[in-house]
Amino acid sequence: MSEHDGAVFGENYSHKISAEFDSQVAAERGAESLESLGIPLAQIRIVQPNDPNMAKKVEPETHGVARSLIKAHVRFGVIGLVVGLAVAGLLVTVGPALTRSSPVMTFIAVSFLFAVLALLLAGAVAMRPDHDVLIEKARTAKNEGRWTVVAHCDSLDQQKLAKTAMDDSIQTL
Repeated sequence: MSEHDGAVFGENYSHKISAEFDSQVAAERGAESLESLGIPLAQIRIVQPNDPNMAKKVEPETHGVARSLIKAHVRFGVIGLVVGLAVAGLLVTVGPALTRSSPVMTFIAVSFLFAVLALLLAGAVAMRPDHDVLIEKARTAKNEGRWTVVAHCDSLDQQKLAKTAMDDSIQTL
């Protein structure tokens, strides 16, 4: 995992790429080319047409997603609260007369506002809306009788390596 991913994301493989293929043979060749570049076979999934296990193959880390939600909300919430307290302190010290005359209410209101905004941002980040495109492409390919190879990469370097092995049908996250 890259050094920046662990701060918010609880997934071991937060970077993904996928590529669509017309046949099982082509998909297996794609998976083999990923493996030959050093991506472990355990990180590569092949989604076949009408695959009942597509969800687990595309998003296998449901517990990691839950960890991401918790980590993001705790970290963003604390940061939002601290920033809110700092802004409130600044307003009480040198702000308008209204904020200086009611410091307790200023601290409560501003801190609450910053914490809530940070928690909303945490929800947007932790839900990983960038995965929707890859999931939808895999679902469409599955329904159209095509094969999809999904590589779950543990770093941006590994993701770049995986890109070199695939063709133009790649979808990167």
